[in-house]
Amino acid sequence: MISERIRAGDLELLGEERLIEFVRAQRWFGSKSEDIAHAHVLDAATLRGEPPMFAAAVAEIRFQPGTHELYQLLLGFRPDEEGWDEDRIGESDGFTAYDALADPELARALVRLMADSAMVEAGEGVLEFRAVEGQISGEGLGEVRRLAAEQSNTSVVFGDRLILKAYRRLEAGLNPELEMLRFLTERGFPNIAALAGWYAYIGKPLNTTLGILQAFVPNAPDGWELALGALQSDPDSFLARLRRLGEVTGAMHTALASSIDDPNFAPEEPSVESLSLLTASVDEEIERVFVTLPDDNRCSPRSAAAGRRSATCCAC
Repeated sequence: MISERIRAGDLELLGEERLIEFVRAQRWFGSKSEDIAHAHVLDAATLRGEPPMFAAAVAEIRFQPGTHELYQLLLGFRPDEEGWDEDRIGESDGFTAYDALADPELARALVRLMADSAMVEAGEGVLEFRAVEGQISGEGLGEVRRLAAEQSNTSVVFGDRLILKAYRRLEAGLNPELEMLRFLTERGFPNIAALAGWYAYIGKPLNTTLGILQAFVPNAPDGWELALGALQSDPDSFLARLRRLGEVTGAMHTALASSIDDPNFAPEEPSVESLSLLTASVDEEIERVFVTLPDDNRCSPRSAAAGRRSATCCAC
């Protein structure tokens, strides 16, 4: 059975050369200039056993110098007669293999696994799916569309309500994005796209976060483009935005320091040495910024550093 071969991490299912060709062509593959020497599946799990079948795999890509990277592969399998062609990898055992996140049906299946808090066994470990209480339902996910802008990850939007981010290159341990989102969501911090769910791999090769699901903010502009546009059209409004940004940032840090029970977030009393290092690094950054300013807007870096402390700098 094809599902049994996937579970066993049988790379012959697709063929190593086809898998390498597929990975190298993806935007999320970050080592295109490297010479790939070998690729194989470290572990895999069947997430859906009936067509369209769905598998998740941790794949190792080895390079000629002896280094390697780990990637998450989400694979869909449909019978050849269905003629599936999007993000196609190849054919095997009468099935067409493709990137599962190109398939709305399988993208929804991934979210349903989170809603059900499912545990799926792999050959060397387990995939854990989790949901934040009250945030998601396996039904009514709406229209599914994949975002084209992502490069290092793959993002899929569900009905302008939720967005799934599947991490492609894998690192050991809890992903910092999940750690921060979960902490702030649990404390009701309002100025984030709240966490709705996540999934992770726990096994012999490594423990790693595979993806997160969070609230989607429709029509959200890029921050840098927003700043440039506001400076051109209405600089006063931009200053008001900066003030609001400072208020929200301050509130976020207050929320992050609100728990003394979590050792990862509990506030610590800074030492004199750490404060001195922080002050020195801020002064160095100010000097670097002011060197790039036009002459008519520039005061001395030393007075700029003083302005940071006294708010009387001529350029501020």
